[in-house]
Amino acid sequence: MKSRPAPISIFFGLLLSFVLPVAGQAANLPSLTGSWQFTLTPVTPIASVPVPVHGLATFTSDGSVVETDATEVVPTMNATGAVTFGTPGHGIWQPGPAIGTLFIQFINLFVNHNRTIHATKTVTITGALDATGNHFTGGYSYELVDPAGHVIGNGSGTVTADKIPHPLLP
Repeated sequence: MKSRPAPISIFFGLLLSFVLPVAGQAANLPSLTGSWQFTLTPVTPIASVPVPVHGLATFTSDGSVVETDATEVVPTMNATGAVTFGTPGHGIWQPGPAIGTLFIQFINLFVNHNRTIHATKTVTITGALDATGNHFTGGYSYELVDPAGHVIGNGSGTVTADKIPHPLLP
């Protein structure tokens, strides 16, 4: 019986020619690690004027994110006229499905004055860093869901963010 090492070698050579470039891309994935200032600008403005929402987010090297924004620091009146209070968001970030893109998702709680849950808000952001790695642009959407699982609000818009730089120390 004659062995056929040449076709097997060619197969593995071709396989490596596809795998190695992908592995190289994985080493150069964009990273949000650090603290950022961001602005969410809704597509559907309130009272015909886009009201940007300013916030801060910290992205960790293990793919976690903690954020807070202006919608969480001011009590909000819900549809029934009751006041609700928002919490900072907690969630994840990771490379997006397209090379060079990023996927971010976090959840905020909105609670009633008696500490019961009024709703959860899930925010999803997709976008990309610029060539410097210090500026992010993309789009966002959110869904507000009551404790029974009914969607009670949603929206979308654009997001821009700038990394908070580390100052040079003397």
